Amino acid sequence: MNINWYPGHMKKTIESLKNMKAQCDVAVVLLDARIPVSSYNPLLDEVLTSIPVLMLLNKSDLADPKETQRWIDYFNGQADTSAIAFSATSKLNEKKLTEALENSVKDLRKREAEKGMEKRKLRVMVAGIPNVGKSTFINQLAGKKSAAIGNRPGITKTNQWIRHHKAFDLLDTPGVLWPKLDPPIRGRHLAYTGSIKDEIMDVETLAFELVKEAMKKFEAPMMARYNLTETFEDPVAVMDAIGKRRGCLIRGGEIDYTKVSHLILDEFRAGKWGPITLERADDRSEL
Repeated sequence: MNINWYPGHMKKTIESLKNMKAQCDVAVVLLDARIPVSSYNPLLDEVLTSIPVLMLLNKSDLADPKETQRWIDYFNGQADTSAIAFSATSKLNEKKLTEALENSVKDLRKREAEKGMEKRKLRVMVAGIPNVGKSTFINQLAGKKSAAIGNRPGITKTNQWIRHHKAFDLLDTPGVLWPKLDPPIRGRHLAYTGSIKDEIMDVETLAFELVKEAMKKFEAPMMARYNLTETFEDPVAVMDAIGKRRGCLIRGGEIDYTKVSHLILDEFRAGKWGPITLERADDRSEL
């Protein structure tokens, strides 16, 4: 299942970010803690040169906390990069965020202090793929609804400065993907977690692939969610069992695969299967 989604505004966004970088002191890149590799846009590598980067592992409440810590340790070991966990559903720990940002720009602060400059507000670029939680993050910091929020990708369309916080000026940027989502597993992971519009997807195939991957990597929480105790040979049999258990049926008692597929995807995305990390730090070279 190959997935590609690259609206025209996304190409323009990458170019605009390159131009805006000179106005920023540090970049915050939001990642989905469940898929830290797939939720990072490799095109940002050419944007974020010569600027400190703080990786914010968002939706950490939906991920395995041990794996999230392993990812934080990995990012903290990279040059000019650090990382912290974050959950948009919890109250933002501003002290933790402030400390992480200030640590990222300590060399800049030192240079400015040596020049006799007073400490000033930081200019922070906020970047990330669609539907990763940028707008919620910004609104929590700003204390008001400064950025549009939605549970579907592609809400923010243009760069905009948010200046309501006492310590930061925030540059909100549109969520961007890249033209070819290789290897295919990255496209699937993005689609599982809702970063690609369902309207362009075959949701039945997508749910099938999710169940197939779950059977290999995290079968127990999926089975527990739907009170399934049988042994299944293939993903279709699991979808059939879920459909019968949840009443996803059409006339004649046949399985309504569209309905059961939406059910599976919606519940996985909402964390109702439990905290699950699709991409382990130890497996990053295979992704």
